[in-house]
Amino acid sequence: MPSQSNHMFANIRNSIKDDHLNEILDKIQGGKILSDSENSFLDKFDSIFDGDYKEFSHLSKNQVFDKVCYLLERSKTVICNLYDKDGMINDKIISMDNFFEEECCILHLKHGDSIKITDKFLYKISYTLKKDEFYLESQGEFYEKINYKNEN
Repeated sequence: MPSQSNHMFANIRNSIKDDHLNEILDKIQGGKILSDSENSFLDKFDSIFDGDYKEFSHLSKNQVFDKVCYLLERSKTVICNLYDKDGMINDKIISMDNFFEEECCILHLKHGDSIKITDKFLYKISYTLKKDEFYLESQGEFYEKINYKNEN
């Protein structure tokens, strides 16, 4: 009889953390060899919080900065899936700077590139169990600042 946890979508009653654990346990029971990321997950299981694996959407650049820094401090992999003139970037984020005066954040990527993000867009960070990675994506244009002068 096939395992109940082999499915494409997460079970509503279980956390993503529990679903990932069940997939690993099924793999062990089936006699398959675990990947490095699966072994790492088991080693860190007690220190992982369910909130680490949920999707974050409609984020401002400051919220992206906070969440990406939080993930990087915990040695999580965050992939930049934003687009530039050449298409999807698809590179690992290694660090991030927030320049409040310039109203932008700079993503520093593994292959030496730097990407600027602003509050002109909303962003989303999602997690994939299969690769044990987080992905930063754009959710569309947000707003343009309008200068307003009060004449009263």
